[in-house]
Amino acid sequence: MKIVYRYILKELIQPFLFGVFAFTSIFVGSDVLISLAKLMMEYGLPIITTVKLFFLSLPQIVVWTFPMSMLLASLLAFGRLSGDSEITALKAGGVSFMRLVIPVLVVALLISGLTIWLNDTLVPKSTNLYEEIVWKMKHGETKPKTQQNLRIAPVDSATGKLDFVLTASKFDGETQTLNEVTLQNYEDGKLVNIIQAEKAKWLDSKWVFMNGVSYTITKEGRVPQTKFTKMNMKNRLNRDPEQISRRQKEPEEMSLKELGKHIELLEQEGQNVKKLKVTYHQRYSIPFACFIFALVGAPLGLQPNRSGSSIGLGLSIIVIFIYYTMMTVGSALGQSGNLTPWLGAWLQNIIFMIVGIGLLYKTQRF
Repeated sequence: MKIVYRYILKELIQPFLFGVFAFTSIFVGSDVLISLAKLMMEYGLPIITTVKLFFLSLPQIVVWTFPMSMLLASLLAFGRLSGDSEITALKAGGVSFMRLVIPVLVVALLISGLTIWLNDTLVPKSTNLYEEIVWKMKHGETKPKTQQNLRIAPVDSATGKLDFVLTASKFDGETQTLNEVTLQNYEDGKLVNIIQAEKAKWLDSKWVFMNGVSYTITKEGRVPQTKFTKMNMKNRLNRDPEQISRRQKEPEEMSLKELGKHIELLEQEGQNVKKLKVTYHQRYSIPFACFIFALVGAPLGLQPNRSGSSIGLGLSIIVIFIYYTMMTVGSALGQSGNLTPWLGAWLQNIIFMIVGIGLLYKTQRF
């Protein structure tokens, strides 16, 4: 069986690499080159910078093509084996089709894992660097790390009531400083303390309020005040500069850990995070399409008149279109709340997996 497995994998690798190259070329020609050409005409983008942006855009595109390429490879590989009656010969030798599919599914699962890893490491970094370069080209400076009129008001997860309200006239990400800052602390939804300061700096992993006044609201309604030069806020303000900054990256520029933390913080502030949750789960579900497409593509490749490469390419485009249509519908349902976000992100995979298992069962019987 090892010889048969190696033979099948050899048949799979070539169309997979061809698919990556072909689909990448389509994306590059229809999107990337047009965008870069516009930047060159509008902003005089230098050739060296253009080449750099081109290569920075490739990681995202390549990982998009992995599921598509796996589908094409499965269709062409098994279509060729079927068309040359090699599948029939293997069955006559006592080798079931299910055993022939196993190495393909294993490889597809490994490619899914690779895609998830690339989506969590290389893609966010390259996308972020791409956006930084484009921003600097358009505005003549690096992206600002300041925010005016900052306000953060998280809700206590235990009580469901307001935890604190932080406001500042300005947040400077470079110096990690809040200017004209006010912190209102709540207990069980009631205001118990107000701290106002000229500024607050992030020092030694904690916020230090400087030159301010603290007002404590007692049960009797009194408001005694205490002036201070410095006040340690380690146990009162549990947000670091990265979490406080409203200059957040776009979801595609974040790793899974960063995106998960971002969702958690926004959820604490009572914001609608359904869209971000769908995006988070899609970071797993879309790469897993490599496995799903292999599950569907292998039995489809055995159908009559599927041995031609042009027919296999056409069929793969149809399947991909149906898949991404379902993904769009599932995503919309997840974002609107009609489905839970994880189900909205995985809906197309669940449907295609059921179809793939059905096709495998049907093929195994005949």
